[in-house]
Amino acid sequence: MIKFDFNDLKPKKDEIEVFSPADFDFTKIQPDMDRILETAGKYGDIKNLILVARGGSISTFRAFWEGYGKYISDKKVYFVDTVDPDYIFYVKDKCTPKDSLVLAISKSGTTVDVIENSLVFSGFPQVIITTDNDNALNALAEEKGYDTLVHQDVGGRFSGLTEVGLFPAVLCGLDISEIRKGGEQAYKDFEKGLNDAKKLALIVKDLSDEGYDQIFWPIYSKKLAAFSEFIAQVINETVSKEGKGISTIIAEGPESQHFLNQRFFGGPKNMIGLFTTVASFDEEENVKVPDNLKNVKLRDGNVGNLDGMQLSDSMKFELKGTYEDAKNSKIPAIKLEIDKVDESSLGYFTAFLHVFAIYLARAFEVNPFDQPEVEGSKKISFEARKNYQK
Repeated sequence: MIKFDFNDLKPKKDEIEVFSPADFDFTKIQPDMDRILETAGKYGDIKNLILVARGGSISTFRAFWEGYGKYISDKKVYFVDTVDPDYIFYVKDKCTPKDSLVLAISKSGTTVDVIENSLVFSGFPQVIITTDNDNALNALAEEKGYDTLVHQDVGGRFSGLTEVGLFPAVLCGLDISEIRKGGEQAYKDFEKGLNDAKKLALIVKDLSDEGYDQIFWPIYSKKLAAFSEFIAQVINETVSKEGKGISTIIAEGPESQHFLNQRFFGGPKNMIGLFTTVASFDEEENVKVPDNLKNVKLRDGNVGNLDGMQLSDSMKFELKGTYEDAKNSKIPAIKLEIDKVDESSLGYFTAFLHVFAIYLARAFEVNPFDQPEVEGSKKISFEARKNYQK
């Protein structure tokens, strides 16, 4: 489902010494599909889904929705990843308890602003996804009589192919069996040997050792660009720790050419290009040039050169320009091409990003599964809340 063009780049070695197959134990976890479908059946008539979550608990489904769901669903989705009162008021003004469902997700059940959001929407029907431990969010669900789903024993950024991503997906009409099937296929494809995900991680690490400490990641697809936030999280939170790692600059192409190409080509030579696109689009549009405009000068040709152009080809030519310019400029550049965007490829691309991030973390010799630096700000903000009560 993903075709890799490594542009003659090869890793210096074919293995990661600190990697263990146990790193992929989470890929064997199976969501409770029956429970997901049973619970979703209670809310089939809702018009609005209000998703209250943070980080990996929201970014994967955001990619599913923006990349595919909104094209096929008649529902509206509101992503509540903030306690901004203006936005909360806007959501409550647009939705009513009668036609809406609040889905609140927190693995630990102690994400303070998720609990605040749930309380602010207390007049709405809610479903809670959290662990089955004794935590604040579970206590809230029990007090209010909300339906609950169990958050599997997997970190938020790796949870998108479990209840966390699948439950909101099925509520919005996506085929979650296909999402799951695509993810399982990718886990299988990328777990053994010098597979392309591992090869990519090793190449990125080799280039990092040579001073290429940033990935410029333009995505030439409106649908795939929906993964931008998730990519940023899964790479940064998995890899960047202990003073090590690599940062990512992710943008939608071809618009990225107008605000990042100058940096990519003209700035410090420390960026790896990771170009991502799709092989085929679902729809097609053609350019028709009126006869009286065909001879109008355009660059070193004329407007008539565009007559009959399919926009799918135009998109490919936009990518071709930047990708080949990078190769001509001796800038490390790799291309990923996904067959098409559907439920199966959503799952496949998500799983690829999971395993790529883990391989990359192990190549940098850091633990892929912790995020120690994110706790400090949480402690400070909750201390401020306690002092507010005083």
